[in-house]
Formats: sequence, C-alpha cells, structure tokens
Amino acid sequence: MRTITTWAGLHSEIETGAANNLAALRDRLSGSSDQPLNELCLVVLVELGDRFSDIEGVLQHTLHPPPWEYVDCAGGWFELVLVTGDDGFGYVVLVPDQAAIDPEILEYCRSLTS
Repeated sequence: MRTITTWAGLHSEIETGAANNLAALRDRLSGSSDQPLNELCLVVLVELGDRFSDIEGVLQHTLHPPPWEYVDCAGGWFELVLVTGDDGFGYVVLVPDQAAIDPEILEYCRSLTS
C-alpha cells in the first residue's frame, strides 16, 4: 500500500498505472493547490499483498457498513472517497480491478459499484 500526502508525491505517482485517476483527482483539487495536500486528503493506493484490514488500519475506520461518500469504477480502478471531518478532509482509496488483488477487497469494491 502506498500513501500520497504531498502535491509532489501526487505528481510523481501520476506516472503509475493509476495515472488517469490521479490526474482527475489533481484536477478536482486544483482550486485548493495553495494548501498542503495532507490538509485536504490522504491518497491510498492499494497494491498486491494488501489486505482488507490494511485499508481499515490506514483509514482508522471500519468499512462495514460502507462509509463512502463517493464510489466509482473507471479505467480499471475503483475509487472510494471518505470525508471524515467538517473541514472536508478525506481519504481517497484507489484499488486496481485486477485478479491479483485480495479477493475480499475486490468483492467489497464490486459490491459497492453494482
């Protein structure tokens, strides 16, 4: 699991497989680019070997019932957004829709988008 907490980190990760999702996120947040990214959100990229409990650990939040404000599946990636504070801080979790990812994570994501 990789986390992104800075604008520089976000820009460098755009070169990865999640490029379209991260570029769209960057564009959505562009009006707030004068603020540190870690004051706006924490971006979590789920990777091979990550487990469902790992996501809950990073978010420090249970995922049952689903707490998401926004869920989408596009370009081979699931995007799950959780807003946790009145100030708008949130988590953006990106999960590749690939067979190598933990089946529990994929089943969970697919259940949210069906």
